[in-house]
Amino acid sequence: MHKLLSLWIILFLCSCTSDFSESEIKNAPNFIIIYVDDMGYSDFGPLSDGKIKTPNLDILAKGGQTWTNFYSASSVCSPSRAAILTGELPISTGLYGDQIGVFFPSSNSGIPDQIETLPEALKEADYATGLFGKWHLGDKPEYYPTNHGFDEWIGIPYSNDMNWQVDQITSSDVFIPLAQAGKKWASVSDTLRKRALNPQSSEWDVPLIRSKNLSDSEITYKIIERPLNQNMSTQYFTKYSVDFINKSVAEEKNFFLFIAHSMPHVPLFRSENFANKSTKGIYGDVIEEIDWSVGQILKTIQSLGIIETTYIIFTSDNGPWLTYGSHAGSSYPLKHGKGTSFEGGMRVPTIISGPDIYNGVISELGVQTDLFNTILGLAKLEPRLHLKNSFNLASVMRHKNKSPRDFVPFFVGSELRAFRLNDHKIHFVTQGAFGNPPARKIHSPPLVFNLSENIGEDFSKKIEDPEIINRLSNAAQNFERSIIKSKSIFDNQYK
Repeated sequence: MHKLLSLWIILFLCSCTSDFSESEIKNAPNFIIIYVDDMGYSDFGPLSDGKIKTPNLDILAKGGQTWTNFYSASSVCSPSRAAILTGELPISTGLYGDQIGVFFPSSNSGIPDQIETLPEALKEADYATGLFGKWHLGDKPEYYPTNHGFDEWIGIPYSNDMNWQVDQITSSDVFIPLAQAGKKWASVSDTLRKRALNPQSSEWDVPLIRSKNLSDSEITYKIIERPLNQNMSTQYFTKYSVDFINKSVAEEKNFFLFIAHSMPHVPLFRSENFANKSTKGIYGDVIEEIDWSVGQILKTIQSLGIIETTYIIFTSDNGPWLTYGSHAGSSYPLKHGKGTSFEGGMRVPTIISGPDIYNGVISELGVQTDLFNTILGLAKLEPRLHLKNSFNLASVMRHKNKSPRDFVPFFVGSELRAFRLNDHKIHFVTQGAFGNPPARKIHSPPLVFNLSENIGEDFSKKIEDPEIINRLSNAAQNFERSIIKSKSIFDNQYK
């Protein structure tokens, strides 16, 4: 294994120090997005405490580039997944909620047919497309990934903590009627928390589904395990991904692979081989198994000889779910985590590697919506110019040029709570996640921080310069006026 990893480093560094032109890349590139769930900003890499061992992620980072200012488009999962696959902000697609933050089981809604997805765009160039893992954009068959550009999907339709029952309340009816949702959640929250911290797969009736797109008129789907043995989730999704890569290469097809791990979202599960291996408890075990999975992907593309034509993007859907203590990752040195508009909620660990990728640390701004037009650019396909919030970052990746993006919006539902412009960030509203402190507060004047000097958003170091506050306020207002807002789909998913 050590020889393989050394060979990977050599091959990757050689490719990154060469000035590859597009004409020198004989084949169209392949793309692999490894999307983890609720991973902390410092769970691996130079900011980590070193207690979680991630040798394969370290190799990926050494052979590619680590983005230190890369953001998800939301601090919770369904909107983030919608954004990375559509290149649009959730506020523009309707894939957000002010009352219900994500899709829940038995929803009547899902990602709309008229919205183009990245795999659909890549199908124009005859790419094989596969998703293995969590979907969370509609759990009815008409909303499955195979109806939205993926040739094949094996995975779970929503988060791994869904499809539960406590007494007479289920995750399918906890919001019905919506006016009683708060009372229902209050009655089940303690039980659900205890289950999450002492996980047994049988507590969640999560199905493992296999679906294939055989033609425009024939899509098959079948539940192959229920409830899913979640101890095997990472192993399953890895095996299916490796099989997909091997099949695509055997059929001489370029491919787009989306590996959407259901971990480290609580409840945490890992296979027997990784149980009690990490010095950082069950969370560390889970991350080390994900790292193993990354190694299996690297080993596969190396053995197939497709290193020089494969881009890999590793990132998270949002920050860590900090309310679960030792079952959560670390957002250090960022403030707070999942569910908030602080940096810890949306600034996510991100590695990008590929045959012509500049090696090193990238401090330029990027958002997951940018990956849509970036990947189209790398594939030499026409950009989607109507995607105003998807910037092509290829020149940053290849030549370390300045990013075409100089701003980041921080929405929670339909509310623009914060806005970053270059190094400055303005907060109009601050609020903790899921009922936790800090209490909701509307700031007048708004809070402004210089993130290059105050990455932890320390309130005592706020900027009080009226000129800077006005400039940030105007930029945020102009941005908000420039976007088209759609009605929430999540809030109406049971109507």
